Amino acid sequence: MNIDGADERAALLAPERRARILALVVRNKSMLVKDLCALFHVTGETIRKDLATLEREGKLIKTHGGAYVQEGVRNEVDLSIRASLLPRTKDAIGRACAALVREGDTIFLDESTTCLAIARHLLRVEGLTVLTNSLAIAGLFAEGGTGRLLLSGGELDRKNQCFSGYGAEEFLSAYYADKSFISCRGLDRQAGATDGSAVSGGIRRLMLCHGRQRVLVLDRTKLDQINFYHICDLAEIGTLVVDRLPDGPWRKLLVREQIKVIETLEEEEQP
Repeated sequence: MNIDGADERAALLAPERRARILALVVRNKSMLVKDLCALFHVTGETIRKDLATLEREGKLIKTHGGAYVQEGVRNEVDLSIRASLLPRTKDAIGRACAALVREGDTIFLDESTTCLAIARHLLRVEGLTVLTNSLAIAGLFAEGGTGRLLLSGGELDRKNQCFSGYGAEEFLSAYYADKSFISCRGLDRQAGATDGSAVSGGIRRLMLCHGRQRVLVLDRTKLDQINFYHICDLAEIGTLVVDRLPDGPWRKLLVREQIKVIETLEEEEQP
């Protein structure tokens, strides 16, 4: 059967369609409902039911606009899906990070949705200079910010709505900041902070190294995860801002490494 034909894709039985949807999500790490509708020529309601079934079977994680899987070291999830995950948790982390910023500071913010949450709490800080590769953060400050904005050039990464590659790294490498705020895909006690790709991970490492105060921001789902690219060792981090830190080895290690920990201690929120 020629599965590339639109009529044949639309005529697939539900179990076969779900199997093909799962294969796409696993291969791409995330898929949007609108893209699956276009591929299979079915309604959004049908796709959402398929995703709900696959989630009940434990095969993927369903979100408002699509679905994703966490498996694989090279795991990059579409920005629109990441933006819908743990909004209250990220907002609390953003508020805690904003409290570290002073008027007149120069800061790095990466393209993560957690750093976007930080940006929302910084719009009225006077004299702020923000360096970023994120289109979303740039748009936020362009519309409502009072400080100075420097947006990197480079190649547009549509999936993550940011600039990346040599042009972005060359631009950002010329600057140093009072504070660097970066996130990561995973944080492990041995491997340190890691990312799903060398491209985004390299920019995060650059931002971190060029900050006088180095702040890693993440939610608890990133702990004990290892991804493709090594951003930094734990010893290179000055402050960790997280919603909740488990008791035991993590706390002992961070005390030993003299890393300041800020917990937002928000109520549990489902990913």
